[in-house]
Amino acid sequence: MFQVGIFPDEISQDFERALYVTAKEFGLKYVELRTLWNKNIIDLTEMDLKRAKRMIEKQGLLVSCIASPFLKCRLRESTVKGDTFFVEEKSYDEHFDILRHCIELTKMFSTKLVRCFSFWNEGEFNEEILEEIISKFKKPLEIVKKEGIILALENENACNIRTGTQARRLLKEIDSPNLRLIWDPVNALFAGEIPYPDGYEKIKDEIVHVHIKDAARNRKTGKMECKPVGAGEIDFKGQFQSLLNNRFEGVVSLETEYVPSTGDKEQGSRESFQGLKKILASLKA
Repeated sequence: MFQVGIFPDEISQDFERALYVTAKEFGLKYVELRTLWNKNIIDLTEMDLKRAKRMIEKQGLLVSCIASPFLKCRLRESTVKGDTFFVEEKSYDEHFDILRHCIELTKMFSTKLVRCFSFWNEGEFNEEILEEIISKFKKPLEIVKKEGIILALENENACNIRTGTQARRLLKEIDSPNLRLIWDPVNALFAGEIPYPDGYEKIKDEIVHVHIKDAARNRKTGKMECKPVGAGEIDFKGQFQSLLNNRFEGVVSLETEYVPSTGDKEQGSRESFQGLKKILASLKA
């Protein structure tokens, strides 16, 4: 059976408060580290990192993944850019410092997963872009292989690998046990793919971690909007049942993103967690 975790920063940037809600109210065991105290995990001082570790241990929590911005950068010399979560834009070469630091963070927080991306979206995905990405993954994979770390590639709509179909092509070509997939159904939805069953069936054997949020198209504006889990367009009951049937034993990490009009991020996470619990309770063992 897979485990359930959460991004604490989807509850609050007050890390102590976020961990308290995670452990005491939600009863979860896993947290995914991305931003704390309005700083990215890779930019925290050694003192702050030790403080964060003490807080995690105090609540009896475990770290599922270092949610780094590794390879959220330009593939080519273009003006493409996006959200790096409090981190300044850096070049490909500078991202190796990020990777090396993240490897140290995996040791500190006892996890094997470092999230990575596929460079900012250059437009239409084609063979030329695919070959460039493959080439630039060679050195990072040599580094993590020596350290026994897994680069967990997230399908991200702002990057080149956005769907399950695209992820399958990249992972099949690279064919490395040190490069696996963080499956994000909503990101695939935003990219125009039916996440479940279509996208999932393409990459179900490559998944090492899952991000969960929900969304639906606004009937008036035509734009996609984040919703509490279970209130959007994703067939999460089917998705979770398939993960269960396929004996997925990783962590399903709640990445809420939904903020109610009359509440805050904490309330949004609370609503999404209740929706998630309801769906999980309906599954067949």
